[in-house]
Amino acid sequence: MGIEILEWAKKSEWGFKLLKHRLWTAAVIVVIFLTALYSLPEEYFIALLVPVLLIAAWEWSNLAQIKKTYFQVGYLTIIFVLICAAGRALNFFGTIDFDSGKMILLFAICLWLLNLIFIKQYPSRIALWSHQHIFSLIGALMIVFTWVSIVVILGHQQGRLMLVLSILIVVAADAGGYFGGKLFGHHQLSPTLSPGKTWEGFACGLICQIPVTVVFGHFFPHSQLLETLIFLVIPVALFSVLGDLFESMVKRNSGFKDSSNLLPGHGGLLDRFDGYMAALPLFGLLILFRPI
Repeated sequence: MGIEILEWAKKSEWGFKLLKHRLWTAAVIVVIFLTALYSLPEEYFIALLVPVLLIAAWEWSNLAQIKKTYFQVGYLTIIFVLICAAGRALNFFGTIDFDSGKMILLFAICLWLLNLIFIKQYPSRIALWSHQHIFSLIGALMIVFTWVSIVVILGHQQGRLMLVLSILIVVAADAGGYFGGKLFGHHQLSPTLSPGKTWEGFACGLICQIPVTVVFGHFFPHSQLLETLIFLVIPVALFSVLGDLFESMVKRNSGFKDSSNLLPGHGGLLDRFDGYMAALPLFGLLILFRPI
C-alpha cells in the first residue's frame, strides 16, 4: 500500500510539473498572439502566420517520414506556393473575395469529413491515407485551409474579435475535456487513438461552451444565444475534437508521441494547432453563411 501511495505521489508531482509547463507556455503564446493581433495591421498579422504555419508543415513532414532535407524544403516550398495561390484567389491585398472563401472552406470541410471516415475506420483502412504522398497532401491542404480560414474570419467586420472568440471555443473544448477527464473520466472516448480522452471530458468540453456563448451574446447583443450555441459554437467545438483525434491517429500511425519538442509541456505546433485546423475552417464557413 505504501509503495502504491509513493507511486501515486510521484505521478502527481510529475503531472503538476507538466501542467505548470503547459500553463506557462500557453500564457506566453496568448500574450504573443494577442499583442500581434491587436498591434499589427491585419495584413501583417496574416503574413506573420505564414512562417508559423510552415514550421507546423515541417513537423508534418517529419510525421510523413520525409527524411531528406531537400525534400522537406521542397515540401515547404509547395505549401508556401499554395498559400500564395489561395491569397490570390481571396484577393488578399484588396477587398476579400468571400465567394472564393466559401468555396475553399467548403472543400476544407469535405476534407475533414473524409478525415472523420479515416478515424472511424482506423486501423483497418490505414492504406487509404497513410501512403506518404497522400499523407503529405492531406497535411499541406490542412495547413493552407487553416490560413484561408483566418483570412476569412479577419475579413469580418469585427474580424479580430471573431478570431478570438473562435479560439475561445477550441480552448473551452480542450480545457473542459482535459480537466473534466481528469476529474470525472471513466469511459474512454477512443481507446485505440487516444486512451486519455474520455466521454466525460468530452461532455465537460461541450458544457464549457455555454459561457463562451454568453461572451458571444455580450459582444453581439443581436444574436440569439440558443441559436448561436446550437448552430455555431457546438459544431465548431465538435470539429476541434475531430482535429485532436485526427492528429492522435496520425502520430500513433507514425510512431510519434509529439510532433516536436518546440513548445515546453505541449510538444510541437501541430500538437497545439490540431483542434484549430479543423475548427477554424468550419467557423469561417458558418459565419459566411449565417452572419452574426
